[in-house]
Amino acid sequence: MNAKLDNVTTQYRKFNENQVLTDGQLNEFIDYFEDQDRLSRTLLSGVGIVCGFKSTITSSSLVPDVMEKIAPRKAENALDTIVITQGAGVTTDGDLITLRTGKEKSSDVTIDFDTKNYRYFREYKDKVRYDHFRIGEEQIPLLELATEDELKQMEVKGLDTGSFKDIKTLEKLNEKIIILYLESYSNDETPCEDADCDNTGAEQVSDLKVLLADFQSVSDLMTSGNAKDTLYKIHNSYEELFDRLPNIEAKRVILDPKVETADQLKRKFRNAMDSVSKLSDGFGAIADTFKIDLNFSGLSLFNKLNTLLSASSPRLDDFQYRYDLLKDLIDTYNEIKGLILHLNVECCPTIASFPKHLMLGYVVGTMELGEYAAFRHGFYHSSITTQDDENYERLMLLANRFVQKINGFQSYIGPVKITPSNLYVRLGEKAIPYYYNVDKPLLDKWNFEKTKTDRETYNLSYHTANLSSEDYVQNPLNYNIDNNDFYRIEGHLGLPYETAVQNINDLKVKYGLAFDVSVLLLNDGKKTDDEPEEPRKVSIEELRNKLLSISNDISKETGDPKNALLNLSKLDSDLKLLNKAKFETPSGSSDDVTIVKEDPKKEEISTELLSDFLERKSGLEHLSGVEPGGTFVLIAESKANNQVIADFSLSYLCCSKKDPVFLSLPSGKLCQNEKPVLMTIVPLDGQVKAFVNGTEISAITQTGGQSYFDPALVGAAYLGQTITFTVNDDPVDTQMVVYKKPEIVSVASGSITYSTPTTDPNTTDPDATVEFNVTGDFTDLDFTWNFGDGSQIHYNELPTNKKTHTYNLVSGQEETFHPTLTVTNKNGCSNVYELSPLKLKGQSTIACLSGMRIVVQFRYGPDGTHTCNRASFNLLGNGVLIEGTKPYSDPVIKGNIHLSNTKGNQDAGNIIPGGHPSSRYNEIIITQEEAEALAAGANEGFVQFSLDCAMPPSIGCHTGVAFTQLFLANDSTPIYSGYPDGNFLEINPCTGVTR
Repeated sequence: MNAKLDNVTTQYRKFNENQVLTDGQLNEFIDYFEDQDRLSRTLLSGVGIVCGFKSTITSSSLVPDVMEKIAPRKAENALDTIVITQGAGVTTDGDLITLRTGKEKSSDVTIDFDTKNYRYFREYKDKVRYDHFRIGEEQIPLLELATEDELKQMEVKGLDTGSFKDIKTLEKLNEKIIILYLESYSNDETPCEDADCDNTGAEQVSDLKVLLADFQSVSDLMTSGNAKDTLYKIHNSYEELFDRLPNIEAKRVILDPKVETADQLKRKFRNAMDSVSKLSDGFGAIADTFKIDLNFSGLSLFNKLNTLLSASSPRLDDFQYRYDLLKDLIDTYNEIKGLILHLNVECCPTIASFPKHLMLGYVVGTMELGEYAAFRHGFYHSSITTQDDENYERLMLLANRFVQKINGFQSYIGPVKITPSNLYVRLGEKAIPYYYNVDKPLLDKWNFEKTKTDRETYNLSYHTANLSSEDYVQNPLNYNIDNNDFYRIEGHLGLPYETAVQNINDLKVKYGLAFDVSVLLLNDGKKTDDEPEEPRKVSIEELRNKLLSISNDISKETGDPKNALLNLSKLDSDLKLLNKAKFETPSGSSDDVTIVKEDPKKEEISTELLSDFLERKSGLEHLSGVEPGGTFVLIAESKANNQVIADFSLSYLCCSKKDPVFLSLPSGKLCQNEKPVLMTIVPLDGQVKAFVNGTEISAITQTGGQSYFDPALVGAAYLGQTITFTVNDDPVDTQMVVYKKPEIVSVASGSITYSTPTTDPNTTDPDATVEFNVTGDFTDLDFTWNFGDGSQIHYNELPTNKKTHTYNLVSGQEETFHPTLTVTNKNGCSNVYELSPLKLKGQSTIACLSGMRIVVQFRYGPDGTHTCNRASFNLLGNGVLIEGTKPYSDPVIKGNIHLSNTKGNQDAGNIIPGGHPSSRYNEIIITQEEAEALAAGANEGFVQFSLDCAMPPSIGCHTGVAFTQLFLANDSTPIYSGYPDGNFLEINPCTGVTR
């Protein structure tokens, strides 16, 4: 079987009018567009499994659950079903594969389902001789899977199904590999029958087969089969490489007070360099996979690394830089390792890799996130669909940079120099360190982005000879360094610390850089406790001998240039003593010898013992430089052995005990109940202590690396007294006084008095007066009352045992108030007392009901016409008859509300003077006694009014709704005006609110 893309059609014919078309012309047209479609998939999208196609073995009784999530299950039921989820994939011949279910018409299928459940199998023989399933002339053993529905369809079509067996009879099913195979072939052309030849032509068949194969057979197929799956083999090798690469991280060099000699410090660095064997194995595997040339002048990678880094190497005067080399190599190794699983891009996938099949992996494939699945095709992207297309180039550059750094390491000696760099980025984005030979091979491999854009000479480095001649590259500190968060400081190792500090400070001042330089000594250089330290001295004879030795070193063509430079620096240090010395001629010495004593009072550079420093501070890290705003710390053995042997840094400005300290507080007085206040301290990590009359008190807290003064921690005995402070045990001028908060015994609400109901028709007063009781010592206090009702706050009142306040309430309505009392003393300290919530309910419903006018009327015109004589009612309140101040007492006409206008026996003739003759008007004024009765039956201030029919039940009343108005006594504006629903009205007589 030939793949479609083995021969690509690149042209087709344009059809003309009335043209007779041949089969070649039509097939050429179809082939052209089919080839373009396939090429678009493989070259512009990618090949392999896009998604889905997950599988497991389960029982048929568990299939519905499995459909929710494919995962291995344990069940007592027999495992008789292979479940495969729907998915999508593309072969290297451009076939788009999904699972299918056949329909009645053989050429039609459906793909709209979640899973397929395969329960049957039979041996499979490939009739089209697909090379990818063959080793030589033999096909590997394959099993064809079928679902229950597929077997039924085969039986309907008359096909043989007797060779299929139940899957549960298969042994070692979980060791089988699932393969989706698109069996593609051309059926012979069907002869034309009768007069209809429209459907003739060779049928092109693409039949999807779900196959099983033993993993050993698939392995043999990969290694010795007729067609090699190069794509899978390459990308599978990346997965296998990643899994076997060791995890390597650089150890930190952590200083402790026991480090007292140079050898002990060097041992600290050497002990951190124990990754040689792992690094050799890991990078060796990378080099083998990607064919990296390991040219180390005949040495193996392990021997070369061992020579540079091993603790068994000869004395290392530059041990710090060799440790830095190891860190660089580990960083590069881990960056390479991080790219290996992202090499899933193929520009032109090989057509012969898997042209008509996809491997899905083992039958039981958990496919957890990030988990590698053997014998499963991944998706190998086209370069246009991902940003990972350059990962292979990045990896190759990094691997070659790894080799170049090993070959380019050098023990260089040069002047002190500061280079802007970055700290929290990958190595390639940092400045190239001092200890590399910055030649073209290293520059080409240092930074991928710069090399890609032909700007490799625009990297920054201590060494600038091979860099761009642009001044901002040659002298970067003269230009904007906003994007740099680190200064590399190099060239100071081996110099006397006095000289190194002077050089670094000169550069710091020259370029306006923000960091400090400090010196720590490993020991004090004393001989013994009982032998006094001798003053430093210089004699003429010693100077003469040193000058001769230096002259000899310089004049030699061969020699140790580092030793010559070191001797020169020591001579310079000795000569500087002449500027701060007093001269003495010792007894017994010749006249031409003079001893020079150093005046200790004129010491220029402050030093501190490492052990003393570590008692107060921590955080020393070796970074070969310092962050802006940090401290660069030089390490020397002693004042006698004053060569700089290592450097560390702190991320903050730090100083010795002799450096000035500072403390500031936002205020000089606080109240006992105020929140903690932030203290401004120099140095930032300074230790603050608080004292009262020489006694230390615990009032300092630490939060988020900052110091706070907490007045709540000041004991009662120290309130009102002056508090002083020290920073790093040095006193500062800042002072503080904490005052006691005011206290009273108690405050609570007392009696509640509601307004007394009255018969005055003009009174509607639901308010309540509350009395507040306060007890305690009121000396030098004032009160601020907030009654919680929105009324005016009463500030700075003289204290009193009782305070009254009237709350404006709504009759029948309950409200909750939250009163507070703020007590303030003469020092301005306040204490807020929150009283219990106060619930009050308006109580003057009687006053609102007393004298209320209730008007019920029929208005001829606005209320329509009215001819009914059955319109006599009784006005009820809470179900009780309301007669009012003027009861209606006609013995004939029943009821007290009359709307009849028919002039019949129930027509009371109650016409408003001047009104329409057919209108009727009724008014009832509630008496005081009735108001009290209604208020007693009120529900949360609401009263129920209704009109009850006054006619005999056999006659009844009409059901129309009367126009009703309610007026408070002597008020011309009604609180209600309308048509009560069903002649029933529930209303709060004080607010007019209905419900």
